[in-house]
Amino acid sequence: MLASARLVVQMTPKEKKTLDSRAKRAGLSTAEFVRRRINSDDLEEHREEIEALLSTLESSAPAILQSVEDTIATATAMMAALGRQPGKTTP
Repeated sequence: MLASARLVVQMTPKEKKTLDSRAKRAGLSTAEFVRRRINSDDLEEHREEIEALLSTLESSAPAILQSVEDTIATATAMMAALGRQPGKTTP
């Protein structure tokens, strides 16, 4: 559909800068950013994808935490083997 209606919205310079910045981050012109925002609810549009990502993160958390703990233990052992204490630096 050809856009033919115009809307003028008064806002502060800070609000305009924020709007322009958000549009730029989205890779859109400010006008297209506004059109997309009023034509869809981002959360609803991507709800299934977001829920799947959250579910994956939740189920991965124990393995991620274990990996971090293993890495810390390995680093601590390496530091001890070198005669250094974790958290201390040598000149």
